[in-house]
Amino acid sequence: MCYVNSRAIIQRSGNEATEIVTQRRTKTDSSFQFELPGGRIEPFESLVQALVREVKEETGLDVYEIEGTETRIDTTGINPEFEVECLRPFAAYQTIKGPIFPMLIVLELSIT
Repeated sequence: MCYVNSRAIIQRSGNEATEIVTQRRTKTDSSFQFELPGGRIEPFESLVQALVREVKEETGLDVYEIEGTETRIDTTGINPEFEVECLRPFAAYQTIKGPIFPMLIVLELSIT
């Protein structure tokens, strides 16, 4: 079983400090109490579309900028039946041992 997730690093600056937005986990099967906002990418869903959707679902915040999208590679001009999305992520990892095989892509973004 493989789950591909997209998570967001959301920074908020003010009062001479920078804060990272996290959310409290409600799942009881984890030792982690907090996590970055985001969630599962649906099959053939764009990384950007998934992140925008998940951030809105998890936090109610609207994404207006995702770092790395300015370097997105567009392959639609080569073959209209084939499209590849390539972004520069902040971090990417996958679990290599355990009962579930998740892969996680973390992107930095700005919100309103």
